Amino acid sequence: MLHHRHVALLSAVLILALLLLGCDLGGAPATVQSTAVTQVTTEPTAMVQTTPDPVVQATPNTVQPAATPTTEPPVSATPTVEGCAFGASYMADITIPDDTTFEPNAAFIKTWRIKNSGTCEWEAGMKLSYVSGDPLGGPPTVDVPVVALNAPVDVSVSFVAPAAPGTYRSNWRMQNSAGTQFGSTLYVQIIVPEPVAVGSTPTPPPPAGPDWKVYDSGDKGTGIYALQYLLRAEGYTLDADGAFGPKTEKAVKEFQSAKGIKVDGSVGAQTWAALVQGHGVKAGNTGEDVRAVQYLLNHGYGHTEVAVDGKFGAKTDAAVRDFQTKYGLVVDGSVGANTWKALIANLKRAIRIPSLP
Repeated sequence: MLHHRHVALLSAVLILALLLLGCDLGGAPATVQSTAVTQVTTEPTAMVQTTPDPVVQATPNTVQPAATPTTEPPVSATPTVEGCAFGASYMADITIPDDTTFEPNAAFIKTWRIKNSGTCEWEAGMKLSYVSGDPLGGPPTVDVPVVALNAPVDVSVSFVAPAAPGTYRSNWRMQNSAGTQFGSTLYVQIIVPEPVAVGSTPTPPPPAGPDWKVYDSGDKGTGIYALQYLLRAEGYTLDADGAFGPKTEKAVKEFQSAKGIKVDGSVGAQTWAALVQGHGVKAGNTGEDVRAVQYLLNHGYGHTEVAVDGKFGAKTDAAVRDFQTKYGLVVDGSVGANTWKALIANLKRAIRIPSLP
């Protein structure tokens, strides 16, 4: 009886041990599953490494263009750089003074001294270029070296005197590498004399006649148009409107200062003589000085057939010869110092513009 109880007790212990062992074996898989979940939850660390490279975001194709203005100012905020203003001012004639006499077909070299009067250095490719008047056998342009700001430079051009007698003028200006002209008008004016026959008597000079008209600020009329066209021929920028206003007075004073004339703004004999000295014109010439002659002939002396177009053609030549005949001048169709003086001196009185209160 006791044996059976021992067997039953041992059996119960074995069953309990097996149950306990079965519970331990069933829990192990849960531990493995929990470990696997933990490993998955660490994967975001690898996802950070897939972030796009910052250089790609800086290209025009980035998806965040709005971030650009935070590192660079907008284009409209960039300061404007002021452009360079080229300038050239006449200083002196180094060779060939005005109205130098040459024999027909004589070769000569004209040299001007000019100054870089702009705001920057003259660039490579600068040239002195022919602009109007008689080319005198010269080239269309001559090269000018690089010149520092405010520095002088001597520029020379080779010419040949024409074969026919007369007064000849050639006008030149500086131009930059883009072909844009600037600065004062430079000129050379020569005379090829009439041949003198052996034993002949030279032609006497024309009578003095009336003196130059005097014009002051406030005047207007035909003479003021001529004055303004001549100033324009000298390179001054102003309208030809026949009114001696502030802009004309300013140009007159600048011209007087450049020529060493008393700077008073009044245009009398000395200023007129300096203005026309380099502006002898004749058939074939073009320019603002030709317009001055044409305006005087048309509006001052009744030659309405003469157009004020700056081209010294057949009608202008005929009108000049007619004027020279009537006023006792040498009839050659060339407007030199004596013809200029007669054109200005014999004009009607200027009209005064009433002063403003």
